[in-house]
Amino acid sequence: MGGIFLIDSIRLWLRRRSREKKLRLAATWPTTVAEVNHWAVVPADEEANAFGVPFQIEAGFHFKLNGEYYGGYFRSVALAGGEAERLAKGDLSVNIRYDPSNPDSVAVLAEDNKKNLPFQIFSS
Repeated sequence: MGGIFLIDSIRLWLRRRSREKKLRLAATWPTTVAEVNHWAVVPADEEANAFGVPFQIEAGFHFKLNGEYYGGYFRSVALAGGEAERLAKGDLSVNIRYDPSNPDSVAVLAEDNKKNLPFQIFSS
């Protein structure tokens, strides 16, 4: 059983490292405003899950750049079920960053969205 824990720990560490590398690069990308067009309350993923707060809000968004539509998803930090259900609604906008050489590659940073969303987000 200990081997499985070790493998899972290594896998999670590699995933976090890859995510942090992408976020460092994305911090240099231009920003734009995207419109949230879908809300869902989902089980919290491994990186965000915490005892007593097992859910996250997942939001789909779209934005227009040079006449073309692009989109993506972002997630909140871990929340309790009732809180997630209460906050996962409305017509909101989110500040996103996009790779100018490939606008399909987007990132949503927590520090870019502290004041425009009613919940904190998990940078992705």
